[in-house]
Amino acid sequence: MPTLDEIFTQIETDKAVRIALPILGATEKKRISCVYQETTPPEFLLLFTPGSLPADKIDFNRKAVVLLDIKGQNISLAADIKEKINDQALRLVGREVIQHEQMRDFFRVDVSAPLVARPALAKDQEWSLSGETVDVSGSGLLAVFKQPINKGEPVRVELILPTGNGEPIKAIAHVVRSRKIDDDQYQIALHFDTIDSEDRDRIMACCFEIQRKHLRLKVQVKNPEKILPKH
Repeated sequence: MPTLDEIFTQIETDKAVRIALPILGATEKKRISCVYQETTPPEFLLLFTPGSLPADKIDFNRKAVVLLDIKGQNISLAADIKEKINDQALRLVGREVIQHEQMRDFFRVDVSAPLVARPALAKDQEWSLSGETVDVSGSGLLAVFKQPINKGEPVRVELILPTGNGEPIKAIAHVVRSRKIDDDQYQIALHFDTIDSEDRDRIMACCFEIQRKHLRLKVQVKNPEKILPKH
């Protein structure tokens, strides 16, 4: 794992990166593709395509996580958001490289995958809900179901990842929060309580593979010199 100083010597300006951006009033960070611009390390700039940055909803009191691909290695960088320059540019300060053991909590990736939730306790009335994930990490997932599940309820989860050998991931989790987002749609956050280390590793491998695909996408920010103010 490279150090903070090494990251800034290796990353090139105009490189596509992803930011997990803290949003006011929201637990989940918003993930956006953007473009890195070098300044004076550990400060750096991120440029966004028009309309992609929720500039008025940024929570400046929480750290952002910037996801980088350096020589084929996924790196997660925790950073303070120092300034909103305008509706297409942020100034940040890199604070630390997120180590591998922290990844399962920080590294959350947009993953659409089918899953089934059932009661974890045998005494509970049997039910089964099919849903689809919104995002996944090594410590839990966010999914959409057609019915709610009570906060704190333990559930048994089976998940089929879009990568790997197709074998289901099995875990016992509890509901962290549940909210209605449409007439017959409920967004439910689950935290894994019991999961095999091999299954957790498979989740992380899936996250890294999907993240690499995100970072290979070219993010076009037209005329970056016009976005940034002249000194």
